[in-house]
This record gives sequence, C-alpha cells and structure tokens, in this order.
Amino acid sequence: MKKLLLFVVVWVVLSMPAFAGEHEDYLYYRDVNVPPYQSLREFFDMPNRPGKYEITLISDALGPLTFIVRRVHGEHESTVQQSRSYALKDHEFSASFDNPKGEDDLLVEIANSNPAVSAKVSVVVVELPDS
Repeated sequence: MKKLLLFVVVWVVLSMPAFAGEHEDYLYYRDVNVPPYQSLREFFDMPNRPGKYEITLISDALGPLTFIVRRVHGEHESTVQQSRSYALKDHEFSASFDNPKGEDDLLVEIANSNPAVSAKVSVVVVELPDS
C-alpha cells in the first residue's frame, strides 16, 4: 500500500507542468488487463520532437509477468529493455526511452504467464525534463 501511495504522489508531481505557461509534460497513463497465458501490446504515438521518457509498469497480480519495451521506427521494432518478474505481487518495472530525433514511437508488451488469473497492469509514460 505504501508503494501505491508513493507511486500516486510521484505521478501527480511529475504530471504537473515544469514551468507554468511554458508547456505540460507529455504523459500517458493506461490500466490494462492481460488474460491468463496471453500477452498484450500497447502502442504509444510519441510526440514528433526530441525527448527522454520514463516508462513505469506496476501490477499487484500473481506472477510471473514479462515486460518488454520496444522502439518502433516505421515498420521496424527493436527491444529497448526486457524483464521477467516472478513476484507473487508488487511487480514494478522501469525503463528509459530516449527519442533523440523525435522520430520513434513506443511499444510496451506485457505477457502474463499465470494460467489461472488475469493481470491488471498500470502503464505510465512521463516525459523527463531537459537537464
């Protein structure tokens, strides 16, 4: 429960504009359900400008779950990061997505290897401020 509260606080803070009136952070938030022994692919049409993004996936489902972050350029997909979680609950995965030319899109794949129970997963994509 503490992790969920911390996640909500961080999400609210990161979704606020960096400078009032300048621009708002680019943000996606989706709750998805992945049926038993199935995988789900979620496509994110990224903005056509350079940027750095943080992808966070959180679930309290019974494992195992596999999380894959892919870069999409036209019809070509390449894996950025992949992780498999065997936790019974409290799955958390984070990945960075650098889009230096603003030409790529993002694809997140979630595979549920539990044969009996669906997995609810929250997917959050936040644009990181320029540093």
